[in-house]
Amino acid sequence: MTKLRVGYLPIGVYSYFWRARDAGYFKEENIEIELVPMAGGGQIIPALQSGSLEFGISDALGVLNARNGGIPVTYVSFNFQQTADNPVHAVLTMDPNIKSGADLAGKDVATNLSYNTDWTMMREWLRQQKVDVDSITFKEIPFPDMLAALRSKTIAAVGATEPFVTLGEAEGAHVIGHYFTDVKSPIVLSGVTAMLPYVQENPEIVKRFVRAINRAIDDFQDPAIVRETIAANTKIPASVVSKMNIGEWKKDAPPESIQFWIDAAKKEGILTDAVDLNDIIWKP
Repeated sequence: MTKLRVGYLPIGVYSYFWRARDAGYFKEENIEIELVPMAGGGQIIPALQSGSLEFGISDALGVLNARNGGIPVTYVSFNFQQTADNPVHAVLTMDPNIKSGADLAGKDVATNLSYNTDWTMMREWLRQQKVDVDSITFKEIPFPDMLAALRSKTIAAVGATEPFVTLGEAEGAHVIGHYFTDVKSPIVLSGVTAMLPYVQENPEIVKRFVRAINRAIDDFQDPAIVRETIAANTKIPASVVSKMNIGEWKKDAPPESIQFWIDAAKKEGILTDAVDLNDIIWKP
């Protein structure tokens, strides 16, 4: 039995870990998994580098930023996307005077982290709303704390993800846009990463791990199984689970899909060097 520590966000996007564990797919691969809740790729990639994790989730910008800093991180599964028909990210506000992105000029806006996909897409979405992003004060607020920040009026709007979008709407927040899919649809944005040396030294472990995840992703082609998995592993009310958008999972996202994020990172000035896409998504 191989024991593995995996850093993740306990939200619907990464619920395939729960499915692979609960359905026994990890066990059938002789894997004992410990899921470690963390804030995002900005925390997870350093933990991978230190060896305290074997695998961890990250958005595309987290991987590109790490590569830009000389950290040899690679995707072993680049798998989650959303579309305009099924968006999981939205711009939420509780201010009745804010009806569109244009009304955010000069205000405080929060994303979960800075210099990640959320921050980058929020800035591009605001530009498309004809807002001068230099007039915006960007703040970092973890997804679970965003609704409290809106209620206390310490922030004008947040870039939230499900289930917090649906929970927020139930509390009186309203959506003024979908800052990912309004910019690009479909868009592949995240997956599971590991250090390239670990992958090269342990290819059989990686294959077993990815096989278990892929079985869960196969199951997740049925939205009912996704919702059942989220309901079983969270305290989200059943009424919210039944309504929330869930996105889509793919097993074979092409490396070329990361080119969008390379271009976006260069536009923001957070990536200057060329990126080799050949090993950014590991293939056995």
